[in-house]
Amino acid sequence: MKDIFGKYQQEFEAELKLFLEKETAQRDGMSKGSMQSLFEPVKYIMANGGKRIRPLLLMLSCETFGGNPKDAVNAAIAIEILHNFTLVHDDIMDNANTRRGKETIHKKWDINCAILVGDELIGLSYRSLLKSKTTRIREIIRTFTDGVIEVCEGQALDKEFEIKDNVSISDYYLMIRKKTAELLKTAATMGAIIGGADKNNIDAIREYAENIGFAFQIHDDLLDVIANETKFGKKIGGDIIEKKKTFLYLKALEVLDDEQKSELIKLFNSEIAPAEKIEKVVKVYTDNCILESAKKEIKKFTEKANTLIDKMNIKSSRESLSGFSDMLLNRNY
Repeated sequence: MKDIFGKYQQEFEAELKLFLEKETAQRDGMSKGSMQSLFEPVKYIMANGGKRIRPLLLMLSCETFGGNPKDAVNAAIAIEILHNFTLVHDDIMDNANTRRGKETIHKKWDINCAILVGDELIGLSYRSLLKSKTTRIREIIRTFTDGVIEVCEGQALDKEFEIKDNVSISDYYLMIRKKTAELLKTAATMGAIIGGADKNNIDAIREYAENIGFAFQIHDDLLDVIANETKFGKKIGGDIIEKKKTFLYLKALEVLDDEQKSELIKLFNSEIAPAEKIEKVVKVYTDNCILESAKKEIKKFTEKANTLIDKMNIKSSRESLSGFSDMLLNRNY
């Protein structure tokens, strides 16, 4: 990831730091040390690492169509702040204790603080977005706003699926298209607009990003049961404990016979010790080649994304986009 992101990383991280320093600084009328209950957790979540995949794709998309990636930095900051907003609120809803190996906002502070931090992040994302260097700012704002709405709808579906019995794999794909793929599509679209892309190129890179998003989420589902916990940054088996209808679970229900299916559903909804539950569910996945099915699906969507590169009128290296796809395909966290 560092190799492909190297030429953007320094610029992005420096501008993000400056933006956050300015937005969390003491202002006229503030008493010394005021609002640190808001500013400290904002800085905490934004400094807590992350793969920076969305800003990378945005800047890469801009350059792909002949734009200067420096012109896309403010939009890249906006998409990364928006992504972190989703994490703060998702962690509250999932009652997650850790994120990227550190305490979540609502655990380190409290739920009220985390809600307010999420709200602040939304406002900050728009503030950065409005600084974008483009004559097509209305398109940028519309794309970004549509992305916010879609992600919220995706999260609503994700939470509904936790208590819904008859979730299909097609339902799952609708959910991850909104929750995961949408922010990648938003990033790619905004980068393409800033880079001067026409409608055909925007449509092509949006479809590319959607397929990457599908592969990315299934890979996340897979990593939840096979990743190194330290590198992954959160508890392994968390999706199982939270009863999330992941690709692995839904694929298992698809291939098991009626008796095995009934047993898995009963196990999945049981309240046995978390470690025991994770071990037993993962054994079902392993014994029925579900992990291999997930890997095939990840590869399928990645390859489909790469075929879309040939449909684009690219003004820079085509290898950059395919390299981005391969980076996500081969990640281990």
